[in-house]
Amino acid sequence: MPDHLLSWIAGVVAGCAATVAVAIATRVRLLPEVVDVSIVPTMAGVGSLVMAAYGAVRGFPLARIGRLTLFGTLLGGVAAAAILGWYLMRDVLS
Repeated sequence: MPDHLLSWIAGVVAGCAATVAVAIATRVRLLPEVVDVSIVPTMAGVGSLVMAAYGAVRGFPLARIGRLTLFGTLLGGVAAAAILGWYLMRDVLS
């Protein structure tokens, strides 16, 4: 968890920008009324668990398992967002 205030401010600004972008896309009917993105946190959690289990099976030290867990969270979230984006684009373009 970063302790620097600028990191927190950047995260808040990015979250607000994403919210505005989704609101505009919904308004101009590029997205459906209800956008269910619960798959993203689910896949992030699964990626984290898989990488933690991998590190534990390999016998890595705890600090390295912690880094693997963070990487698994990132990898799972990005994969889920990419899959969700793919299906949304496929639905919009067809």
